[in-house]
Amino acid sequence: MRTAAIVIDNFLSEEKWQIITDTVNFSNFLKTEEFREWRDSFYEEVLKWIEDRTKELDIWRPHWENTIPMWSYMNSLPCGIDRESAGGGYHTDFGGFVYYAHPTWNSDWGGHLKFKDCDVDKIVPIPNRFVWINPVVWHGIEVVNESAEHNRITVVGWPEGCVVTPHATQTINIVKEEN
Repeated sequence: MRTAAIVIDNFLSEEKWQIITDTVNFSNFLKTEEFREWRDSFYEEVLKWIEDRTKELDIWRPHWENTIPMWSYMNSLPCGIDRESAGGGYHTDFGGFVYYAHPTWNSDWGGHLKFKDCDVDKIVPIPNRFVWINPVVWHGIEVVNESAEHNRITVVGWPEGCVVTPHATQTINIVKEEN
C-alpha cells in the first residue's frame, strides 16, 4: 500500500501551542462569517514554527524554503461554507499540509478532512494536529456545521513532495489505486 497521508498530533510544543491559543489578533478570525485567507506576522511566526518542527522530524525538504512562502496561508472556515463543491467534494494536490490552529474542536461540528479511496475516510480537525497529504491523493473538507462554536482555523501549504515518517501518530494508506 502507498502512504496517502501522515498525521502528527501535538505537533508544536505546549509553549508554542499556548501562544497560538492566547493570541488576541487570532481571535478576530474565530467568528468571521466568510472564508478568509491571510498572511500577517502571526501567520509568519506559526509558519516558522512549522518549518522548525518539520526539520526536527527530518521531513523538511530544501525546496520548501522557496515554495512554502508562496503557497501557504492561514485560513478561517466558518459554518456552512462548502470549499469542495467542485470535483464531487474531493480534489488532489502535489503534496501539502494542514495544521489545525483553532483552540478547541468537537467532532460533531464537522469540518473533517476527508479521504477518498483510502483506509481512513476522514479525520477530525483536532487542535495542534499536523497532516501531510501526499501528491495525487483525493481529499476534501467537510462543511463546518451550524453547531460549531467557532470557525475552523488552519495553516495550509502546498510545497510539493511526498512525506513518510516514523513520527506519525497515524498513517493513512491508499487502498484503491487509479488506473
